Amino acid sequence: MKFDPVRISEQPEYDALCPEWKRHPAPAPREQLVLGTNRPSGTFRCGETVRFSVEYLSDGKPLPGKELLCRLERDFHAPETFSLISAESPVFYETTLEKPGFVRLSVTSGTLTGAYGAGFDPLAIVPAPEIDGFEAFWNARKQELAAIPPQVLKLEKVPLTDPKYEGTVECYDVQIACTDGTPVSGLLALPCGAKPGTLPAYCFFHGAGVRPSFQPLTWAAHGMLAFNVNAHGIPYGKTEEFYQKELKRLENYPARVYEKAEDSLFVHMTLRVLRALEYLKTRPEYDGGTLVLHGGSQGGYQCIAAAGLDHDVSLIVPNAPAMCNLAGALEGRTPSWPFTVKPEPEQLRNNRNALYCDGASFARHAKAQALFTVGFSDVAAVPSSVYAAYNAYAGEKQIVDFPECGHDGAVFWTAEAEILQFIRNNKPNHNQE
Repeated sequence: MKFDPVRISEQPEYDALCPEWKRHPAPAPREQLVLGTNRPSGTFRCGETVRFSVEYLSDGKPLPGKELLCRLERDFHAPETFSLISAESPVFYETTLEKPGFVRLSVTSGTLTGAYGAGFDPLAIVPAPEIDGFEAFWNARKQELAAIPPQVLKLEKVPLTDPKYEGTVECYDVQIACTDGTPVSGLLALPCGAKPGTLPAYCFFHGAGVRPSFQPLTWAAHGMLAFNVNAHGIPYGKTEEFYQKELKRLENYPARVYEKAEDSLFVHMTLRVLRALEYLKTRPEYDGGTLVLHGGSQGGYQCIAAAGLDHDVSLIVPNAPAMCNLAGALEGRTPSWPFTVKPEPEQLRNNRNALYCDGASFARHAKAQALFTVGFSDVAAVPSSVYAAYNAYAGEKQIVDFPECGHDGAVFWTAEAEILQFIRNNKPNHNQE
């Protein structure tokens, strides 16, 4: 496997494949902070010096005399704060790391903010050890799932949100029975008149937050059995009042990773992922061999977890996956979302519950091909945690670095062309009539 990711914002063919991700950045503001490093890749050897550059620009020209409030975050070190003053040319700050990890420089000046990251020997980052009993725990959870019949509770055709697909694509509101009384809930789109055994399956998982699913119409128009799965089992087509109540009910849900592991919201979220894949594989249109999973942040975690638990998965594309190497905080690394695993002794029991939902642990058991993306200035899916999961990943893999990105931008949509190419190259029965 060798992907060659492209900047798809310049390729209209791929526009709006994932409409929940903002694809085209707004025009550059009149005033802006521009950051960079002395190496375009943003990667260095341990002990080498990274030289961050900072410019304050007004209408594209340097504006001197502006105070730049800086914060430097480094794995294994307490954050540092200091000030710089903008000049007619870039101003610089140098630092290093002696162990594999990442550094992040963030800058504020008035209402402007900017950030940039750098990695030191990221391929040498070693994830924290897998929690004892990880495999046994998940084997038990899968048995619990198998004991619940995969009853389809709802399969209802819904009006398309984009009329240009009328007559070529159809979409269904789907609910399937699952654990803890919360069904799999999502929207399934496919080409009209699809014949049995002809469609590769594509499944998209949501990032953090509380919202209904969107219709994966463009993916279906590309000839896929496309399933957009809601992270919380939230139904589609309800009133705004309903969704506001759901938002209130789940407003603090990231902290629930501490719950007793067998009852954890995140454990049941993961089991709904497995049930969603079970359902896709039973659809008569499924080609029986191509199962692609895609998602960012929390959705990236779901991709990795699914690959670790279901070896029918062909390819995963976790964009800036959160919930990876959660125990890294115990070793002094910058923690990843949901920022719950802490080194204080009183937290150890809570930590244990959380570690059953660690993406880096699932990565050790995966077999599917994988294309990761990572933003070097990401403060949610911090890059050291993403690389820890990537380095642990047992299947064929590739990672694409974005030193200029945080938890946003191209890091979330750069691989869409590669997904389509993989499917075209690998799905069986591609020419079946």
